[in-house]
Amino acid sequence: MKTVIITISLLFCGTLLQAQQIDFARNTQFVKSMDEINSGKAVLKYSDIKGNAFYKNGFNNAKIGETTTILPIRYNMFKDSFEILNNNDVYAVPKDNIFSTFTFVSSNEKFVLGKDDEGFAGYFLVLSEGKHKLLKKMLVKFYPEVPAQNSMVPGTPAKFEKQKPIYFIKTDDKIVKLTKKPEDLINAFPEEKKNEVKDFIKNNKIKLTEELDLIKLVNFLNK
Repeated sequence: MKTVIITISLLFCGTLLQAQQIDFARNTQFVKSMDEINSGKAVLKYSDIKGNAFYKNGFNNAKIGETTTILPIRYNMFKDSFEILNNNDVYAVPKDNIFSTFTFVSSNEKFVLGKDDEGFAGYFLVLSEGKHKLLKKMLVKFYPEVPAQNSMVPGTPAKFEKQKPIYFIKTDDKIVKLTKKPEDLINAFPEEKKNEVKDFIKNNKIKLTEELDLIKLVNFLNK
């Protein structure tokens, strides 16, 4: 993947950011991004790779941070990076607290920047808001081309493949990674809360691998 480090000096005007002329801070470094990847044997364009590296097709308007700024962006799940379209050039947004949230205008889907104790870091999709937040980490893996061994064994093209999402519950002071085992989640709560959470999971037949069940659980925790 080719990258070019550049520095963009932009005007700052209070807390209001306007299009590509005003940004969160002066002299912020961005990375100019190309839709290609170095497979080790060749540089491949995304368009020549099977599958999709992006969360949505094309660039979509999104609000950046807690400001009124709306810019055309996309989320590159493979690189775990938000990218801004600026005069036909694409720039990867630095992972910084200033750029810690992105909210797509049309769908109201919100992504937040975070990190859990096990080292999962980057952008998470917020599925449920409140004191307890349900977060979804989406991953895409690149598989290089596998040439045909012979006429009987066909090869496979280079591809992007979505991985199974990972879910987290975020509180004010920590992020808990969810597993199939209810006890892993229950033990993350104070003693006085454990039985309540355990009973809700049991009585409502909550499966910690089902997204709708997780939303129901987090909505219960936020009551």
